[in-house]
Amino acid sequence: MTRLYGAQRRRGGANPLGVGVIAAGSLYYLQNASWFSDRYPGPPVCRDPWRIEAFENGLLHAAQRDPNTGHWRSSYWSGRSDMAVVRSLRDGRQRSVSVRLLILHDDLGLNKGTTAYPTLPDLRFYRCRSRTREPAAQLQHAA
Repeated sequence: MTRLYGAQRRRGGANPLGVGVIAAGSLYYLQNASWFSDRYPGPPVCRDPWRIEAFENGLLHAAQRDPNTGHWRSSYWSGRSDMAVVRSLRDGRQRSVSVRLLILHDDLGLNKGTTAYPTLPDLRFYRCRSRTREPAAQLQHAA
């Protein structure tokens, strides 16, 4: 299952990687921008379901310092973005949508069926588990 890492809105519990609440494969009825800006928008239109295909790579500005020039440079990180690629199940169009907009649609109940949380990955393959143990070991050696 495709997951969104380092998300602003995260799953609860032991989640050191910051897996978000939106899972790839979920279906949403996306509304036009005018539906949110109108004072009295009326009932939502639920004719065109959109499926979340993937999450784009995130651009982290000024993430690393170039050792040769001393300037800050940006870098792309996989799975850390606020944009998702969605595809229309009605006519096959693709577009990028903000994850915040998908969370808003989820809060308003504009999804098809229940959207399950993404599963948490096996943490044995990530370094975050060893990082949590290192400070405790360093404190024991210092004492």
